[in-house]
Amino acid sequence: MRLKRTINRPLIIDGWDFSPEQLLSPGDVADMFRVGPKTVARWADDGKLACVRTLGGVRRFSRQQVESFLSDGA
Repeated sequence: MRLKRTINRPLIIDGWDFSPEQLLSPGDVADMFRVGPKTVARWADDGKLACVRTLGGVRRFSRQQVESFLSDGA
């Protein structure tokens, strides 16, 4: 069986990079903001943080967006 070679391109959603190598788990984001993972989930539900979901339904966040929020003090 021959596998197809894919070209890795950035996945940009609403201006944020959601490429696989740029994704953070809710726990990672929670650690960065010093809050609990449930708070991060609430921020996503409220639209404060954009997220994508894995096939298993787990949220993943854009490192670029999270770091932007941290540096802006949001």
